[in-house]
Amino acid sequence: MKATVTRGHFQARMTSIFSSTARLQTITDPTPLPENLLAWLRNLQLLNGVPFNYLVPDEGMLPAESIRFFQLDPNWMDALIDGAFSMGRNLTREASSPILVLDEATRPGVRLTLRVNAAALRAAHLGLPAPVTTLKSVTGFLLRSTLVSAYPGIGVYAYDANGSARDILRFETLGRESDTLLCLIDGDAVQIDLHEAPEQLHYGIDSYNITSGKVDAFKKAHTFKIDNGRVSIDKPTVDVDISECFRESAPRTMRMAKLAATVKAKTNPSLPYLNAAQMGFEMTQGVGLVSFKSSGEQA
Repeated sequence: MKATVTRGHFQARMTSIFSSTARLQTITDPTPLPENLLAWLRNLQLLNGVPFNYLVPDEGMLPAESIRFFQLDPNWMDALIDGAFSMGRNLTREASSPILVLDEATRPGVRLTLRVNAAALRAAHLGLPAPVTTLKSVTGFLLRSTLVSAYPGIGVYAYDANGSARDILRFETLGRESDTLLCLIDGDAVQIDLHEAPEQLHYGIDSYNITSGKVDAFKKAHTFKIDNGRVSIDKPTVDVDISECFRESAPRTMRMAKLAATVKAKTNPSLPYLNAAQMGFEMTQGVGLVSFKSSGEQA
């Protein structure tokens, strides 16, 4: 004999289920969020679409030619995401309505999904695999300077207190031809290194002065070492006087053979010669870099 479920029994059963967040979590459909909704929430998690005056309510907080460091308030971010989900709610004055219980049951899973996938947008733009992020804390900075528009290829490195690199969640100029740049970092970044575009790598020397036609120049050169016939680069550098490597008739033109012999003699006399790769490594100059530390010191 088949039991009959009355409307009253069904209503009582549903009321019981929707009165407990824990009970509802055990039967909630684990189907992931649709990809388009997930992408929209990822953008929101990274402050895309948030009006700029919500982030900087007064221009005096970010004057021209300044940089400001910050840490995102997780409660503010939770309220932001909660506000996005509120668009689908049936507003009620009840303190524990079924829709509010459903929100409480699904919110932990949604937050975890967003935190794990927060770096997916930037990684996809760069063509890289997305790192796993936690978003337990998010730090960052706002830079307002003519450098932002004058050097569009500016790059950034972020490090924690242990010197480990932190993942960049967002690194973007806020508008076309804007002078303001926003950076978001997964974790507590205590050191930020801003550098010129990598394509600014070039050959160069460290010191050059000319007085009455006489050149005074130095180059910091790496030392090499040989281990079982294998040449490797040692970390210490030595100052090499390369003043005699310039042509007397054209004091800004180098004699490369003389330069190679001078560098070789100073770095490691046991090497028979410096090949093109070693010489290229010696002469390559990095890009300009400025480092900011949480202590307020600037290097």
